[in-house]
Amino acid sequence: MSEAWIDKCLTSADRRAVGFIGLAVFAFLTLWVVSEWIGSPWVFLLTPLCVEFAVPGLRHFFSRRALRRLLDTYPRHPVSVHFVPGRTRVGRQAYLETAGSDRTFLRLAEIPERARENIRRGGRVWLAGPDPRGRTVVLTRGAPFMTLGRVVIR
Repeated sequence: MSEAWIDKCLTSADRRAVGFIGLAVFAFLTLWVVSEWIGSPWVFLLTPLCVEFAVPGLRHFFSRRALRRLLDTYPRHPVSVHFVPGRTRVGRQAYLETAGSDRTFLRLAEIPERARENIRRGGRVWLAGPDPRGRTVVLTRGAPFMTLGRVVIR
């Protein structure tokens, strides 16, 4: 896992986050235009939808410093994983089980479908961490994807 790949994954995550925030701003502006057009403020009841669009992008930018700190502190190592049956999609979260673990899962808050397919196909991710709080950086090979995960015991 080279520094160039990590930079590519981080750049991809930054672009994806800016896209989510841009979508949220566009949705809010659309609500405002529709509100002005029809003359009703009730359209703004859909504002939580705009916030929902922005959450993945905001999550990335708020956790970016922790990502860099974990990448600088801990060595990256490959881990064989598979999705936990029955818990593959709990809301937006995904749970991965590492090979040889007993009831220790890796919880990922947001994972796009292309990264899910990459993990299913390859069965491997690279981890940096976990730190004492259980946070770890999860990287994939093949499709540039990086996110902050948490080790949980179920």
